[in-house]
Amino acid sequence: MARDSLDRTKHKAQKQLLAAVERHRAGRLDEAETLYKRALQQDPRSVDALHLLGVIALDRGRIAEAVKLISRAVELNPAFAGLRSNLGNALRRAGRVDEAVAQYQRAVELQPRNAEFLSNLAAGLLDQERFAEAAEWCRQAIALQPGMAEAHANLGLALQGSGELSEAERSLRKAIEANPKLTFAHRGLGKLLRDSSRSSEAVACFRRVCELEPASAEAWFALASALSAAGDLAGAIAALDDAARLEPASGRIWVALGNAFRKQGTIDKAVACFRRALEIEGADATAGPDGSDSSAIWNILGCAERDRGKFDEAANCFRKALELWPDNADAYENLVMSERKTAAAADMARLTELLAKSDLPDNQRAAAAFALGKSYDDQGAFDAAFANYAEGNAIILRTVSDADRFDPAQFHEGIGQIVATFTPEFFAERSGWGMASERPVFIVGMPRSGTTLVEQIAASHSQVFGAGEVADVTEVMEVLTGLSGPAQVNAAYGADRWTPESIRRMAETMDGRLKSLAPKALRVTDKMLDNLFMLGLVAVMFPNARVVFCRRDPRDTCLSCFFQRFETGNFFAYDLRACGFRHFEVDRLIDHWHRALPLKMLDVQYETLVAALEPESRRLIEFLGLPWEEQCLEFHRTERVVSTASFWQVRQPLYDRSVGRWRNYERHLGPLLEGLSGRLESGNRSE
Repeated sequence: MARDSLDRTKHKAQKQLLAAVERHRAGRLDEAETLYKRALQQDPRSVDALHLLGVIALDRGRIAEAVKLISRAVELNPAFAGLRSNLGNALRRAGRVDEAVAQYQRAVELQPRNAEFLSNLAAGLLDQERFAEAAEWCRQAIALQPGMAEAHANLGLALQGSGELSEAERSLRKAIEANPKLTFAHRGLGKLLRDSSRSSEAVACFRRVCELEPASAEAWFALASALSAAGDLAGAIAALDDAARLEPASGRIWVALGNAFRKQGTIDKAVACFRRALEIEGADATAGPDGSDSSAIWNILGCAERDRGKFDEAANCFRKALELWPDNADAYENLVMSERKTAAAADMARLTELLAKSDLPDNQRAAAAFALGKSYDDQGAFDAAFANYAEGNAIILRTVSDADRFDPAQFHEGIGQIVATFTPEFFAERSGWGMASERPVFIVGMPRSGTTLVEQIAASHSQVFGAGEVADVTEVMEVLTGLSGPAQVNAAYGADRWTPESIRRMAETMDGRLKSLAPKALRVTDKMLDNLFMLGLVAVMFPNARVVFCRRDPRDTCLSCFFQRFETGNFFAYDLRACGFRHFEVDRLIDHWHRALPLKMLDVQYETLVAALEPESRRLIEFLGLPWEEQCLEFHRTERVVSTASFWQVRQPLYDRSVGRWRNYERHLGPLLEGLSGRLESGNRSE
């Protein structure tokens, strides 16, 4: 009788299980889950019920529950390969990668010709960065099942990890072709394209990820990163807004949103975002729950306060960052740069210790070196200052990839192509293509040549809006050429294929953007320095635009670049010879523009401006076609965002301390003078 009762119980459990599987296959997960649980009540040792209930828990994000259920099933049937593989999936989702790989390996041992198990093992190995092994298992899976999208995608990720980018892209695209809804393939391709500076293509990939996973904050975060890299800050901010809505307690998202607002120049909103991140992470915490560091947030908040001229608030933020993390050399550097007083002996001793710490990240050691250089310079200890600046530059150069290093020969060739392409005849043939707006004013020159000061004087006028560094011309160039990358390399590419329609459309779009920044302003300045290389395009789009060339003693300009740790790019600046050569080539290009460019142009010499502020400022405003206003001489009182390296100087009355500064360092400037002679490293003089 007891045996009959047991049989009836198992039979009932089997019926419950079959009904549950039917509903599971139909996607009716709530009903399936209920029936699996009933089956377990009837038969607590039902491997299938435990397993499939664990699969539903995994699908619904209940990871710990899934691991527990499937682990119990494996205990009851350790030779079932499918159980092992799914337990690996659950463990991998739980972040227990080593255990996951062990389960995948056991599944493959049990069924060595199962393509799904092989691909899953590859995925686990990818998490361990064992790329070569992962690629081999993927190839075996593809040999067994050529159309398996997951295997192609995992192979693409493995190849990407090994640096085989062309083959990686090919595999990822095969995966997407086989399964257009395979989210991780789109995500992997997007990362590959973003890291390859193919920002527009990356954006398309991440948009597809967001379509497939609209409730994933991570998907919107990745899209924002790609949009920002593509220069679409408004789009990046919108994507981060979506990410913050989905995951409002993520400090990382609020920091990214603050950085985007800061880059856009909307500093009040940036400050609010950084403060929101501190509320989430804990203002006194050393690390937040999602990995954000409160010290780092205080540091970037200080930078934002500094951008809007609130130096006392900025200094307090930097000190708070140092209180939380005494090794934060980045905050030390910002503090030294923001306070116009000689650094305390204790601070300099601490910076010296940080510079000597071999276990400190390179960017932090470089920050310590630059802070020490600034401190010694303030004291007049110029040899010690140069030694520390030189060490900081050397540290940065060691971290720069070969692809990002300044290539003098390539730069020279790019300038030559611009000179050869954009001739007076070129512009005459395209006369009348653009639009007649006088709104855009382009302020260009070498970094540290006075561009920020010139913009600040102009922006002090009631009818001028200083937009800072605007990426619009770069975006237009990328659309027209289909290329992204260094402007001096691509500026002349495809210029013979421009059409009146495309030029007019781009000009109207760009002028509309500039107008939206300040609807009542007659002039809007753009001081994106790389616009210098794209003035050929500017002249075709805006024949009534104005260009201001900022020039300064090249020795002071290059030394100032060498003494500046830039937030991004400008890798030429970390080598004096390279900096000098680039300056020589920039002068060559400016001289060409004066001969060929059919635009209103003005040279502003920094030393002359400092010595004769009022007449030079009047000359600038007259060049802009505007009546003189006395407040232009009070430029340091003008409240606007300044996020370039000249944030302090433009908020002080004009001084001449930086004129002729190079003489303090003359004994160290041999490589710079060689570069300024215009000689390539081969010794051949640039023509």
